[in-house]
Amino acid sequence: MDRRDFLKLAGAASAAGLAPDVLWAAGQQQSNGQRPRQRKLVLVRLKGGNDGLNTLIPHFDYEKYKSLRPNISMPHHKKKIDQRVLGDSGMSMNPYMDKLRPWWKANDMAWIQGVGYPRPILSHFESGDVWDMATRSGQSNKGWLAHILPSYQKNLHGIVLGDELGPMAGKDCYAIAMKSPEVFVSQAELFEGAQVHKKVNNPALAHLTRIQSQVMGASDEMIAKMTNPRQVGQGFANSKLGRQLESVAKMIINGVSAPVYMVELDGFDTHANQVNLQNHNLSYLADALDSFATAMKRHGHWDDVLVMTYSEFGRRVAENRGGGTDHGAASVQLVMGGKVNGGVYGSKPDLHRLDEQGNLRMTTDFRKVYSTITQRWLRQRNPWAQYGTLPFV
Repeated sequence: MDRRDFLKLAGAASAAGLAPDVLWAAGQQQSNGQRPRQRKLVLVRLKGGNDGLNTLIPHFDYEKYKSLRPNISMPHHKKKIDQRVLGDSGMSMNPYMDKLRPWWKANDMAWIQGVGYPRPILSHFESGDVWDMATRSGQSNKGWLAHILPSYQKNLHGIVLGDELGPMAGKDCYAIAMKSPEVFVSQAELFEGAQVHKKVNNPALAHLTRIQSQVMGASDEMIAKMTNPRQVGQGFANSKLGRQLESVAKMIINGVSAPVYMVELDGFDTHANQVNLQNHNLSYLADALDSFATAMKRHGHWDDVLVMTYSEFGRRVAENRGGGTDHGAASVQLVMGGKVNGGVYGSKPDLHRLDEQGNLRMTTDFRKVYSTITQRWLRQRNPWAQYGTLPFV
């Protein structure tokens, strides 16, 4: 019986993997009475494969872009372009993301172009596994953050507002998946009065009791921090992603010890009607990120937070007959935070040198992004040092 089966039987949503000897160090007080500052990573998965070319629009080569996408290209208004182009990149941000322009102007936001990996896989599940595990599908069952977080701290490593631990999967990575902190706290009573057996000889029972102890430890912290939480303030984006990021903001400002949070926005598999679908999704993304950033700044945590989007792949460069795009390869990533060095990083997309399937070629290995986060943000031993780092943080 694995952890997921146990937790389903226990009725604790999909919580999994908290340290049996919960220490909650990050929530304890220092000798001077001040809580230590902890850096946070907030992952936003854009599920389905986000199209990079309609997220960052290549005005430097607009005629070629327009010829490949006669019906789904984003408009090019000459008089407005000079105001919209991001620095000297020749790229502009999708206009449905305008809520984020103040963060760009404040140098708190950066874009990374051409992100992917060699010999790209165009299956949602397999490519998602590559991004989660930082290796080819089937070569590991350990998420990339599971290589880092156990040495970062001994207590709670991460919280997923969803069903899958993804990059935090692994027996040594103590993460939980939940619908919301409120639901998790309400379900904690399922474990009240439960007896944890300290010594058992049966390996299967030992595993079950260890997981029971872990879930009870998580419940204790969440009850302590989230029963009567400080509120984040008014005006959060009213969408599923907005509500998820509001929960993340609430946990951060109330001192929950997890250094990593993960949320998800679905709907980027745009084989048809791409313009409407993607634009609306990017609008939801921008509104939610703007609300989250505003809340973090209001409560004094903006310098402690790094937000990063990712998707399993990009889209085919040429449009299809359904007014959409098929599965592609390289795409773009967005990072935000008070310590971000604003700018556009990576090579411009080359629309004249596509791969044999008609996809953009990868110019920035995604493990270089992981390397940067590991070394420059979390300041941990870097398993991907051979890929180098980027100065976006």
